[in-house]
Amino acid sequence: MSKFYITCAQGLAPFVKRELTDLGIDAKEEGTGVSFTGEPKDAYRACLWVRCGSRVLLELKTGKFASLDQLHEELSLFSWSTHMKETDTFATKVTTRKAGNIHTHFAALRVKDAIVDYFNELMGTRPNVDLDAPDHRFYLHIDEKQYTLYLDMSGEPLHKRGFRSEQGTAPIKENLAAALLYRSNWPEKAANHEHFIDPLCGAGTILIEAALMARDIAPGLYRNDFGFMRWRRFNAIDWDACYQEAQRRATEGEARYQGQLVGVERSSMMIGITKANADRARVLKNMCFKHMPFQDYSRDPALTSGLIVTNPPYGERLGEKETLVETYQDLGDFLKRYEGFTAGVITSSPELGRVMGLRAKKINKFWNGALDCIYLQFEIAPEYFVDRKKADENDRRIALDSLLEGGGDAFMNRLSKNYKHLAKWATRQNIEAYRLYDADIPEFNVAIDLYKDQIVIYEYEAPSTVDKKLAEARFNKVVQLIPHVIDGMTLKDIHIKQRAKQRGKSQYEKYSDTEGDLFSVKEGDAELLVNLTDYLDTGLFLDHREVRMMIGKMAKRKRFLNLFCYTASATVHAANGGASNTLSVDLSRTYLAWADQNLALNGHFNGHELIQADVLKWLKERVEKMRAKPLLKRNEDKFDLIFMDPPTFSNSKRMEDILDIQRDHIALINDAMRLLAHEGTLLFSTNLRRFKMDSELLEIFDITDISSKTLPEDFKRNPKIRQCFLIKHKINI
Repeated sequence: MSKFYITCAQGLAPFVKRELTDLGIDAKEEGTGVSFTGEPKDAYRACLWVRCGSRVLLELKTGKFASLDQLHEELSLFSWSTHMKETDTFATKVTTRKAGNIHTHFAALRVKDAIVDYFNELMGTRPNVDLDAPDHRFYLHIDEKQYTLYLDMSGEPLHKRGFRSEQGTAPIKENLAAALLYRSNWPEKAANHEHFIDPLCGAGTILIEAALMARDIAPGLYRNDFGFMRWRRFNAIDWDACYQEAQRRATEGEARYQGQLVGVERSSMMIGITKANADRARVLKNMCFKHMPFQDYSRDPALTSGLIVTNPPYGERLGEKETLVETYQDLGDFLKRYEGFTAGVITSSPELGRVMGLRAKKINKFWNGALDCIYLQFEIAPEYFVDRKKADENDRRIALDSLLEGGGDAFMNRLSKNYKHLAKWATRQNIEAYRLYDADIPEFNVAIDLYKDQIVIYEYEAPSTVDKKLAEARFNKVVQLIPHVIDGMTLKDIHIKQRAKQRGKSQYEKYSDTEGDLFSVKEGDAELLVNLTDYLDTGLFLDHREVRMMIGKMAKRKRFLNLFCYTASATVHAANGGASNTLSVDLSRTYLAWADQNLALNGHFNGHELIQADVLKWLKERVEKMRAKPLLKRNEDKFDLIFMDPPTFSNSKRMEDILDIQRDHIALINDAMRLLAHEGTLLFSTNLRRFKMDSELLEIFDITDISSKTLPEDFKRNPKIRQCFLIKHKINI
């Protein structure tokens, strides 16, 4: 008889013990896991049937721990060859509890040395280490002055069921999913052919786990490898008996369950992945998938009773919880349609759970990875329904009082004052996108931009001196107070982004995995497309609005060049202002396509060229091409009005060199001025706050700082946000 120990996530030990009891194995909870005494065959069955465990470990040796040298000496005498061959590979890991200042990585190396020394002494050769896919994994746990050595019988962790060849986003592991199903008495419900629904199916983890339970399929049946298979004491006959028993039960169970398993998911890709994995697990029968948001799914009258279990988004990223309130409210409304069912919802946010409009009958604590979660169990019946309108009004009143504490009142007053002033100004100017707030109060370190009826909040990176929890609390106040200031604004209309120091092209890269919608905002006589979700920036630099307006007024009958054009909003203003032709250059194909849509939206199709190129390279080539022409023809390649707004820094792989605007502005301006007509104007802008115009350029050209003149009304609280210069050729008198 040997002693075995099954590790598991915090809180899952009672479920593992229950599973072992069902296998006829007498077990007890020990620490955060479960131990039992038995034969190797019992360990084989545990690896096959335990749904909630992580690893099955065989205890090899225990002893007193005094030092790592003493440990190495004892383990060098241990009979390793009883368990492994000298040609096998292995890995070691050490964990500790109240064992003083022991470096676990160094301790693992000492265990490794003991194994190597043993085989070198015995056979003159040694097994090799393989950290990725070893034949054997040895674990050593030091608890105060006692150590225990284990051999991992599982190999890969038990939550890896063996049928997932395609992976989707799976924010919950199979062992936790199984525990939730046990807690909701799903095996008993499935025995009565009750139905199962996951309205936020995702990668299908919970749905497939429910199907495996309903059909009495061992979770390890589809694994073709366990750690014990390379153990020198492995008994293939015993293993085959265990495996055949599991196959028999799976075959019998396949025909037994007559209920329906429904997965609702808005992503067709996720449904495809779930179907493929369910098919490999032999549980696709009786499954039904609905490709739609759960809000659009109507109850099938045939589903009279059953269980609903789901794992909705938690909103762990800063500011996301507030945007999920409506999702949880919709989920509560969805559940209320299923009288006669029971339900379970796991979340790390009790606040989100409370907005569902249902009173939980039971609340259990679980851990999803490192997240402390609650599992809300509902009996779906009218006596558990909550009048959300009254509850919301009460919660709103209490929440507002709480939000106004700790400086929230000062922030709300400032935002209200700004909105009252700027909304009137914007209406007069026919402007639908403007900045409402820009860290006016240092403690609330955010920028808030209004785009028509939607908000973008940029959270500035907090200095290391500011406590992270305090910064998060302040940020949450900002998000929740905005709807109290702007009538009609809801949390779903608020988009949250983090503004850290940008390097290279990071601010232009994809910010979200979702595909956001383009919509137009007015800016004077221009209509410009913005996207509030996909990128860090929205497609419209609000602080350059006055410069764009200036370009519109200056552009009549002018040849206009826009360098680093982004989405070509300045080109739209130039075209609206009557430019004879325009040429816009940018490295990004994505933004040039956006630019083309901006021009088309404003009715401009012909005479407006878009070029995808590295601007530095394009400028030099254009200058060389112009210089190759006869002197009298060079003016054909020149422009009357040029706008250049380069990034502060860029190291795009498609560029031949790195762009550093402080270093490179001399060459950029010189080349641009070579393309500027004699009486033309170059507008040069930069967001580098420490930017200093080169003194030699000031000597060569007529340069005027127009930063203050072109500062928009909504940015006057932050005058250093960017610098802008009007540059002309000097006229010799």
